Amino acid sequence: MSEPLGQSLYRAASILAAVVALFAAFNFLDNFSNGEPMVPMPALALAVVIWLIGLGCRYASHARQAERTRHNTKEA
Repeated sequence: MSEPLGQSLYRAASILAAVVALFAAFNFLDNFSNGEPMVPMPALALAVVIWLIGLGCRYASHARQAERTRHNTKEA
């Protein structure tokens, strides 16, 4: 059985957020080696926002699936 769309979107968002966070870490290391230790907060905030959107998609998908299951058991 295929997984719900929300779960797929969550995985894609998690991967994208990890890539953004990885680039932010590399940027920090590059800045640190140049003597300017500056944490790229906008990039990390973007990664968190992307991950939260994916989490919201997963939550909505699971809630919708649970509602369908609950509705189908009432009819039987």
